[in-house]
Amino acid sequence: MKRKTELTKLFCLFAILATGLIFHARQPRAQTAGDFDYYILTLSWSPTYCADDAKKGRDNLQCFSERAYGFVIHGLWPQYENGYPDYCRTDFRKPSEKLVEQMLKYSPSRALVHHEWKKHGTCSGLSPLDYFRQAVKSFKSLKTPPSFDNLDRPLLMTARDITSSFYDINPQLPKNSLFVTCKRQKLQEVRLCIDKNGKPRSCSPEALRGQCRTSGKLRILAVR
Repeated sequence: MKRKTELTKLFCLFAILATGLIFHARQPRAQTAGDFDYYILTLSWSPTYCADDAKKGRDNLQCFSERAYGFVIHGLWPQYENGYPDYCRTDFRKPSEKLVEQMLKYSPSRALVHHEWKKHGTCSGLSPLDYFRQAVKSFKSLKTPPSFDNLDRPLLMTARDITSSFYDINPQLPKNSLFVTCKRQKLQEVRLCIDKNGKPRSCSPEALRGQCRTSGKLRILAVR
């Protein structure tokens, strides 16, 4: 009986230690501005967003203006190899109205520009000007396959074919540096992993878990 009690105590001690190790392993890194491993440049396919998520009156410029948008910058997201920081403390002020106005060409929503700075830009360690400049520079460096240019009717492609079309026209991209996400069998986003200097790099396994898993064809909605 005494031996059984001792074994029970040892088992309980082991369980406590194991729980402590698991809890410690799950603790996020300190969210200090500039302390991250790489970026994900996220480009939204605007027609999908406008068809599924836009609320009339909230995103007039992107979804209800005369200009037709294809890929737009959703954000430039600092990442850890596992997880990501957000809403970091920073000494930089929020983006100026002039900067926000300039960014509307690439991210056609004032609310989006402010949100991306507050949630992600503050963790970059950069000023708003340098942060958005990096986003635009990376966006411009990625060539878009011709099939997406001025798309006037819906297109059907698998996630693998979409990814391959980007690799074909951007041969400098390393393996697993770009992937697509989908929503309701429609193309949602293209995501590119880049290092802190803006050079494409392979995405972490955790980031790649977010890629579109369906093997069927996705609808690429027409640019209105």
